Amino acid sequence: MPLSCKHGENTVFSFDFDAPGWAGLKASNASEKNLRMTCCDEHVTLKTSKLGTQFFAHKRRGECTSAAETAEHLFVKACIAKAIKGTEWEVSTEQRGQAPDGSVWVADVMASRAAHRIAFEMQWSAQSQDETARRQEQYRSSGVRGLWLFRHPSAVQVSKDIPSLHVEVQLDPPSAWVSIPRETPYGSKKMDYQWGPRIELGRFVRGCLARKFIWAPGIDQVVPLDIFTGEEGCWRCKKPTSIITGFEFRVDLLVPGARPVWLKMEDFDNPMGRTVLAQALGNADLRALGIGQVKERFSRTRGHAYLSNGCVHCDALQGAFFENELYGEDAATLTVECTMDSELFDGARFDTPFRWVFDERFEPGTDLP
Repeated sequence: MPLSCKHGENTVFSFDFDAPGWAGLKASNASEKNLRMTCCDEHVTLKTSKLGTQFFAHKRRGECTSAAETAEHLFVKACIAKAIKGTEWEVSTEQRGQAPDGSVWVADVMASRAAHRIAFEMQWSAQSQDETARRQEQYRSSGVRGLWLFRHPSAVQVSKDIPSLHVEVQLDPPSAWVSIPRETPYGSKKMDYQWGPRIELGRFVRGCLARKFIWAPGIDQVVPLDIFTGEEGCWRCKKPTSIITGFEFRVDLLVPGARPVWLKMEDFDNPMGRTVLAQALGNADLRALGIGQVKERFSRTRGHAYLSNGCVHCDALQGAFFENELYGEDAATLTVECTMDSELFDGARFDTPFRWVFDERFEPGTDLP
């Protein structure tokens, strides 16, 4: 169900008309029959969905193979198109194209500016990830960036190559909202902890066009690193000593809307991690805070050396078991500057920065750095 039709050589968009204007266009077309479908050049009739979305339909179906759409699908398309309309980007709907292999694609809504093209795809019905990947490759090979909005949470994936979100339509009053996954969702139900806060769809679309939808912010940059500690009695000398229980890269201080990235000591236990951590802790006076030296120590229990905490008094290895025992929600003990090197996360077990983030500072009409 298209949002656009042809009037001679011109394109007419249904969302450009208010209610009186739509009634006038309907009356004009009824008498002059001068509007044509873009898909097959057939005569047009003007309709309004149950959600109040104005759209064009075939006067007579004929042999056209264009598919019908739900009212929710149509409403989301209109919200996206209207958001693009108010920017420096050009908008087109039901945009047809052909990939280099000859396969044909039709984008729900296309935003274009100079050589840049972004296809917004609304998928209200179920679609396998293999099919999404196939269609995304059509766009990629055609020089188009595809962004997917899925009704079904299980269809959303955390992927740099296939950015995708969950979309919801509220009926009263009609509105559309998107949620960005914090991790790859699983199951058919939407679990709140897997998702960021809801964002009004129009605001999100304009933010995308303003480059405020960002993949893995902070990677390979210097980021504030919060260090969390806890106190225990050393097993050897019996004196109290503090140990590091965890680290948090404060990506949220760079891009509000991002989530801090949590790492354990073992995540730094590799050549890159040890170098990065040593540089970060180089200027920190750990002893003054009652924290022992962080270095490799041999463990008889494990039978090998590993990056570990030590007693501030006798330097005895304080095992990783105690880090887990003392982990809590207390405020950070200190903050240092640390490079969030991408190699740190090759084998990270606890958390990852590799996800899409929307800069919460963005509001339509603002010009953020």
